[in-house]
This record gives sequence, structure tokens and C-alpha cells, in this order.
Amino acid sequence: MFEEQPLQDILEPFGFEVSLRTTEPPIDLACDDPDAINNYAADPQAYIEGLAFQHPSGFTEVDRGENDEGDIYSVAVRAKTVFAQLLLCADSTFAHDSSPHTRAYADVYRERMRQISTEGFNRERDDGYEQAELSRAAGSYCLIASLQMRFGELPDPNRYCDDDWPWDRKWFKPRDPRRNLVKAGALILAEIERLDRAARQRGDQTS
Repeated sequence: MFEEQPLQDILEPFGFEVSLRTTEPPIDLACDDPDAINNYAADPQAYIEGLAFQHPSGFTEVDRGENDEGDIYSVAVRAKTVFAQLLLCADSTFAHDSSPHTRAYADVYRERMRQISTEGFNRERDDGYEQAELSRAAGSYCLIASLQMRFGELPDPNRYCDDDWPWDRKWFKPRDPRRNLVKAGALILAEIERLDRAARQRGDQTS
């Protein structure tokens, strides 16, 4: 679909602002980086996934690959309307009653999409958290959930923001145990994705 029509013509009517970045693939005649040439030749998709594209702040990448012209591209969008925001957080995997995924999986996924689209936790920002900030934040939400399940409702859950919380305490927003675990799950997912991207950048083999 992206190859058949200009991206703006497809996405802007739905309320998105579009950012498109392209780069040439590393082939012998156009690149003087032997490692890039070899990595691309060995596994083009892995090479493409490991690239870092710079989109404006607030944009979320929705697709990357190779177009008909042979260029590698990255498409990112920013929702300008509530409808666009809902589209950005939707996914057909979780959209039907016969989905093999339980509500728990869907809720973690949707929370991850919410963090990306409204909290700014896109892949570029996440890649800067190299001191385990994402997993530490997840641990804080797990801790408060465990206290709530052991001791019942807490008079002031914010008091239990532990010293390992990585950011300003105003961003610690605990609710009920299940919601806190959903937030933790989404942060863990973000951390795993960050580790995988870092491994691909280093050329490591991930399990």
C-alpha cells in the first residue's frame, strides 16, 4: 500500500502528520563500509531493523523496509486528532473475539502503545535508557502491586515509590494492582525491545 500511493495521501486524511526518512542500502558500488555490506548481504531484514532513523520528536515509527526504488525507508507519524490516536493504538491481532491472546496480553500491548503515542517512549528515546531505567521503573510498579496484594488498599500508594524509580517521582502513578502490573509488563516489553535493538547494532546473536 505504501508503495502504491504517496504516504501523505494515505495517512494525512486519517489525522496523521507524516515523517519519511530514506537511505540507500549498503551495496558494493554505493558503500565503503565492508561490515555494512556484509551484514546487509547476510540478512537484509536484520540490517534494516538495526538502523537508526531520526524522526522529529513526538513521532512514532509505523513501518520500515525497502521500496520499489530499492531505498530503505522509515515512516513515522504523529497523531493530530483523537481518531488518529486511536488508530495508532489499534492492532488487528487484538481486535477480534477469536484472538488467541488473552485480555492480559492485549492490555499490556495497548499500554505499550499508549506509552509510545502519548508518553513519548518511542524507540529513539528508549535507546537512550542504558542504565536499566525501563526495567527499574517496571520493578517499582511490580513492588507496589505486590504490596497492594499482600496488605490490601494502601492509604497513599505514592509513598511507596522506592529509591530505584529512575525518573522524577511525579511520573510514578500507581493505581490498582492489575493496572500497575500492566504498566510493568509494558515497560518490561520496552526494555526487551531496547536490548534486542542494541544487540543487533553490535551484531550479537539474540536468543
